[in-house]
Amino acid sequence: MTGLQEILNKIKNTPKYVDYVEYNLHNPINIDNDKNKDIINELNKNPNIECYYNGKTRNCDIIGVVDINNIRIIDFDDNIYTLTNKGINQQTKDFIH
Repeated sequence: MTGLQEILNKIKNTPKYVDYVEYNLHNPINIDNDKNKDIINELNKNPNIECYYNGKTRNCDIIGVVDINNIRIIDFDDNIYTLTNKGINQQTKDFIH
């Protein structure tokens, strides 16, 4: 499973994520791409979903997901940044303009 839409379909069709699960993207994506902005903004409109992305690099190479207190948290993570910066968190769920 390497494509963005494939991963999102898998996430949508999985009833419950008790543990944090990561899906690697074969090709990293840029959050500023109009299609990707729309996907994240639409996900965040759902009251049971919180979708995060790296507000500094605005890149994503891993999508993580977990359900906490009936909220599905989807993390569009820039793993290279996270590893390079020893886990410094730059994640935000702000609306993307």
